[in-house]
Amino acid sequence: MQPLPNHPHDWALWLLDQLEGVQQVASHWEGYLPSGYDFDVVASALPDPLKGLLDSGSRRIEFHPEVGGVFQTLDELVSGPRRRNPLSVFTVRDLNYTHGKTHPVPQEITNYLDAARLWQLLSDSADYQVDQAVVFIKTFEEKVEVRADYQAQDLCLLNGLASFAAVYFESEHHKEQKRNIIRSSLLEVCKGELVVRLSDLLPRFDDFVDRVKASYSLYTADFSFEKLRSEVDKQNVDDTLRLNKTLSDIQNQLLALPAALMLAGAGVKDTVWSTNLSIWIGVTVFIWVMHQLVKNQQSSIASIDQEILLRVEKVKEQPADVSSRVLPRFKSLQDRVVSQNAVLRNIRRAVLLVWLVATVIVINAQWPGFVMGQLFEAWGCVRQGMETVFGAGVFGT
Repeated sequence: MQPLPNHPHDWALWLLDQLEGVQQVASHWEGYLPSGYDFDVVASALPDPLKGLLDSGSRRIEFHPEVGGVFQTLDELVSGPRRRNPLSVFTVRDLNYTHGKTHPVPQEITNYLDAARLWQLLSDSADYQVDQAVVFIKTFEEKVEVRADYQAQDLCLLNGLASFAAVYFESEHHKEQKRNIIRSSLLEVCKGELVVRLSDLLPRFDDFVDRVKASYSLYTADFSFEKLRSEVDKQNVDDTLRLNKTLSDIQNQLLALPAALMLAGAGVKDTVWSTNLSIWIGVTVFIWVMHQLVKNQQSSIASIDQEILLRVEKVKEQPADVSSRVLPRFKSLQDRVVSQNAVLRNIRRAVLLVWLVATVIVINAQWPGFVMGQLFEAWGCVRQGMETVFGAGVFGT
């Protein structure tokens, strides 16, 4: 005799396959044990919940395969508590399917498991449960009772249930707000109905999902956008004031640039070395200080710019419908950064130009004609080189 099963599910399948003349009689199944098996051994090994009446004389065995999770049709599976809680192991013989072992899973089974999953999600979010129903209450007048009542023919495809459940039922982010949205959306879908069956709700699943998603997007837009916009605008004003301060901090020193030129132009004396050197050193020190001040202000702008970029990245992490409305508010501030950098670069050029002009004035006063002579000499070298390369007539006659 072959080894006997050791699990009620396997026993139910074994009996259906091994017994002779197997048939369904009223609320049970029965058949006759082949002569190759010891009746007393099989009878004693059968799990008590599974077996019915046993007749050793005729070798007839009554049994209940549904107790072991074996069903002939999907209709038999979808009944009673199994509508709410699927068995961990079950078989539907008409579909040639055993849960956890048969792949791919038939669409009918997927629809059944999704329906049961939806019921569990609604149960977890309901305001309270009573018998085989869950109740959602918004106000005294606005409430709905959902009952776990459906048949195999009511099952349908629940598109995207897994991702929908993960985001709106299982995620801890805005959990209480999402629960309120689920309640309100369900009441909208079932508007005017005090009691609905799950079979009524299954074909409205897409409508329910759309309402939940739209309501949550509206919530996040109202909550996040207003708060984020307020924070961004406030910080933008602060950053604008800080950018403006980069120039106001050195504006008094900038006014001294023309004075440096006037000092160099009016104070130098022909061939008076001590006076001319003192003026040049004073102008050089002043220009060096100005250069450091401008450089420091450029570093301040770079720091502000980095802070702005960090805030932009933070906004980009928000939902797209929020970030797309907030990001444009940074443009004027970023343009201001570019403008201030351009102004400071021009100031650095002006500082360098003042030093060069002051140096030329001092040199020309100390050695009259030296600068012009050097310029003419340099021009002569350039002209000679160009005539050598391009020919003597390059400059005309």
